[in-house]
Amino acid sequence: MDRTPPWPVIPELPLQELECFSVLVHQLHFGRTAEILGVTQGRVSQLIKRLENRLGAPVFVRTSRRVELTDLGRALAEQVVPAFRQLREGFDAARAAATDRPMRVGFQCAVYEPVAKAIACLPEGSAQLVELSWGDPFSDLSRAQIDVAIVLSPCREKGLQPMLEFSRQPMYLAVSTAHRLAGESSFSAGELSELALIEPRGPVPDYWRQVNAPRRTRDGIELTYSATAGTIQEGLSTVASTRLGLLLCEASTRYAPRPDIRYLPAPDLEPTTLLVLQNERKQHGLANGFVELLSKNVG
Repeated sequence: MDRTPPWPVIPELPLQELECFSVLVHQLHFGRTAEILGVTQGRVSQLIKRLENRLGAPVFVRTSRRVELTDLGRALAEQVVPAFRQLREGFDAARAAATDRPMRVGFQCAVYEPVAKAIACLPEGSAQLVELSWGDPFSDLSRAQIDVAIVLSPCREKGLQPMLEFSRQPMYLAVSTAHRLAGESSFSAGELSELALIEPRGPVPDYWRQVNAPRRTRDGIELTYSATAGTIQEGLSTVASTRLGLLLCEASTRYAPRPDIRYLPAPDLEPTTLLVLQNERKQHGLANGFVELLSKNVG
């Protein structure tokens, strides 16, 4: 009896390996690829090695300094990457249609240019921006009141999944133009320790506060906070009318220029970064595509 099935036998496709390959083709960096995929760097190496074993030859040349495609890798990328992008877009569009609502993107401080460009590449009306409290970056996402959060790192909250870390920025100090430091081009750690600062107001975790409203400089000099603000804009308005100072990242200074405030670099403090987060249990269909677009815009 003929047991041959009446339909063509479709060979098994290594979808995980091909997805990892497609992302790595754009990033050419194992660490960033791992962040986008939400896996470890070791898992990325494992998936690429598995793909190479299936093909019988390397698709990347890896050194300690760079990652490059081989001739086989370039040929594979020409065929696979556009097809996988179309597959992802179709799947994300179907998931987005199933939710029947736009993706709610929460942000702190400002909608920076790479974020705005990524949102502009999404279908018209498919994303909705929501400003988050400076001192409460995680609650709305934990309660699924938003779908994606772009917040200052770090995040150790249970149930929240980091999707991308980007925008490493040096810290700056905001002071009123009437303040004695406003006429200086720099200031010492000692002068910073003598200045009363404004910190975020809200239920922000202590580990997050220690990074974004640091209690000490790199050299261990203690800093003092005497006021709070719910948003960066509220904090800047307080700075303009008092002798208080406010610490914020360099990008925020470019998006919040004010004639009554002077921004001074604070090299004695650690830089900050931004995180893209999603709720592990309630994921929006456009989230992965949005993060992929954002990662391209931030290089």
